[in-house]
Amino acid sequence: MRIYNAKVYDTENRKFHNGSVSFENGIITEISNASDGDIDARGAYLLPGLIDVHSHGRGGVDFMNAAPSDIGKSFELYLKHGVTTVFPCVMTAPYCDIVRAIDNIKNTKTDINVDGIHVEGPYVSQKRPGCHDISLLRPLYCDEARKLTAAISPKKAHFTVAPELEGADMFIKTLIKYGATVGIGHSDCKYDEAMHALDLGCVSFTHTFNAMRELKHREPGTAGAALSGRAYAEFICDLFHVSAPVIDISYRATGCERFVVISDSIAAADMPDGIYYLSGMRVNVKDGRAINDDGAIAGSTTNIFDGLKNLYKTTKAPFEDVVLTATANPAKQVGVYDRTGSIAAGKRADMILTDKENVLLTVSRGKIIRN
Repeated sequence: MRIYNAKVYDTENRKFHNGSVSFENGIITEISNASDGDIDARGAYLLPGLIDVHSHGRGGVDFMNAAPSDIGKSFELYLKHGVTTVFPCVMTAPYCDIVRAIDNIKNTKTDINVDGIHVEGPYVSQKRPGCHDISLLRPLYCDEARKLTAAISPKKAHFTVAPELEGADMFIKTLIKYGATVGIGHSDCKYDEAMHALDLGCVSFTHTFNAMRELKHREPGTAGAALSGRAYAEFICDLFHVSAPVIDISYRATGCERFVVISDSIAAADMPDGIYYLSGMRVNVKDGRAINDDGAIAGSTTNIFDGLKNLYKTTKAPFEDVVLTATANPAKQVGVYDRTGSIAAGKRADMILTDKENVLLTVSRGKIIRN
C-alpha cells in the first residue's frame, strides 16, 4: 500500500517534503518520491498518527465502568479524529475497581493502538483533587505500585503522582523500577519539590495549571516547574481549561519539544450536552463544558486534533513545530517513540491525512479509516 502526492512530515528535521509513504503488514516500509500508488493525497499533509496519553472516554463510554465491547465502540471515534494511539485513563476509585477497569481495557479488541494505560489517581493530593473523590485517595504503597504495573503489563504504565506526599520518593522509584513513567499532577508541591521529583525520574506534568499549585512570582509552584522546560508538560487545549493567552505563554516557555496536547476527554465527548458520569461521579455538560456537582471542572469534551488546531491558531507558531505536540512529544513522554510518533521505515503505519482543518483519512497499523 502506498500513499503518494503528499506533504510528508519529517519529524527529525521538522519540515514537510513532497513524497510518498509505503507500508505493508502494518509497518512503514519506505518513504520515497514515488509519483503513483494506491491513495492520492492530493497534496494534503501526511502526519504521524495523533497520540492521546490522557483520556477517560468518549461517545458515552467511561473507561472506568464500560465493558470491552463498549470501549471498542468508543475507540472508533478516536480514530475518526486522527488518534491512532491512546493511553486510556483509570482514575481514583476503590482498588478493585481500578484493576477491573484495567482488565476491561486490556481485553478490548480494536484497530487503535492501546499501547498503555494512564493511572490518574488515587495517589494524588487532597489539597488539589480537582474532580477526584477525596474519600477514595490512597496512601502511596509501593506494593500497589508493583501490582498495578504488573496488572497493566505488557502494556506501558503511566502514573500521575503528587510528589509531596509521604513516601513519594520510594513510590516513584518503585514505579520506574518496574517500567512505568511518572507524571506530576493533582499536586500542591512547591517548585523545589517538583524539581526533586524530576531528578528522581518523573517525566511530565499532568494537565498543567489544572489541579496544581499556581505560579507566583516568589514561589513558582508546580505550574512554574512545568514551564521550566525540564519535562513534558500536558495541556488541555480546549481554551477553557487554560485560556488562549496562557496557552501561548506556556508554549513559548516550554518550547515545541516539551509541550504535549491532551484531551482529558470524558464520556460526554462527541455527545450532546446533558448529564454524564465520570467513574460514578455525576457531571453536567453545558455548551460542551463539563462541571461536577461541586462546581469543579470534570474533564473535557474535546479531541486531540481540535486541540492541535487551537494551539496552532493561538500561538501562530510554525505548523511544522506544533505537530510535535501531538505526535513525537507524547510518544517520547510515555516511552513508545520506538514504535510510533513519527513517519519512519520500520515504525508502525500510524498516520493521518489533513488539510489542517479536517482529518481526511486515518491509518492505524496499516488499516485505512476514511471519514
